[in-house]
Amino acid sequence: MKLTQHLSLAPGRASSGRPRHRLTVAVATLLGVALLLGGCSSDDDTPAANDAGSDTTAFPVTIAQKEGEVTIDERPERIVALDFASADAAIALGFVPVGMAEVSYVEGGVMEWTKAALGDSKPEIFFTDDGFPFEAIARLDPDVILAVNTFPDIAEHWDELNAIAPVVGHVEAAFVDPWQQGVAQIGKALGRSAEAQQLVADVESSIAEARAAHPEFAAKTVSYFRYLGADGLYVISTNQDFSIKFLTELGFKGVTDTVTTMGAGQRRVLVSPERYADLEADLVIGTASVGLEGMDELARHPVFATLPAIARGAYLPIPVGPSTSMVQPSVLSLPFALDELVPQMATALAGP
Repeated sequence: MKLTQHLSLAPGRASSGRPRHRLTVAVATLLGVALLLGGCSSDDDTPAANDAGSDTTAFPVTIAQKEGEVTIDERPERIVALDFASADAAIALGFVPVGMAEVSYVEGGVMEWTKAALGDSKPEIFFTDDGFPFEAIARLDPDVILAVNTFPDIAEHWDELNAIAPVVGHVEAAFVDPWQQGVAQIGKALGRSAEAQQLVADVESSIAEARAAHPEFAAKTVSYFRYLGADGLYVISTNQDFSIKFLTELGFKGVTDTVTTMGAGQRRVLVSPERYADLEADLVIGTASVGLEGMDELARHPVFATLPAIARGAYLPIPVGPSTSMVQPSVLSLPFALDELVPQMATALAGP
């Protein structure tokens, strides 16, 4: 085919009696149809699972984006994803990537919601923290490279990547484009624009349903931080951050005026240990780059331990993987956050 051209409570698992959000069913249906029509998938024939529902009338398509337009002449079959949000969008649309970038800070290199959606499919996982492995990507012989939320920045390596296959990237910038924009980009590239629009609508509807189910979230303030160890922690200091946007969509008011002032327009601000009292909010959420042991260490800090939120039970430490479901949202991570983290928020606000 010729194509032109990135906390000590573990998240509770949903009980079997609690209904999952509708996107879970939609993804399962899409993947099930793909496997039935494409045949049983193995490591060697994974692209066959991507044949279902082919829309040949959708091509060629031209993708407008920050680094330059690309034209995709035929529906891609072999897909490589350079970030988990890109992989999630492809999988949710019924396409199993032949290769995916490793998420190096979670066990197994794959986000748990991505792993659940993949089922028995096992794309090749490659390491990108030190840069893009161009030879490994080329060896996978991709028809398209998905990179809507990728670090390292694809701008620095656009020519090398685009020489392998057309690259579908960000419109404004990585970690700046809203998740909906990334899904739309990938939906268009894969000939699934209508399905992509429906997936976005389903997630947004599920968020609205969660908000209606939790009126106790209304107007509550939040502090959300990542603990570094002895150097202190970074707190999210603007309501424009993806994670805080998600929380405000659930009804929360957002970050406190104190934290906003500390940030002085930045998205993150470093808080030294002597200022931990400034984190007080109706709900305090934390994760740690130093692991869960670090969160235990923070809980013993003499200043942090005096936060009124802790005494009320309104402090929610969560592991970095689940935390990322809100900080770097995707079409699959947000339903995970709704199912796994929102009930924990409700429990924390309810107190001991």
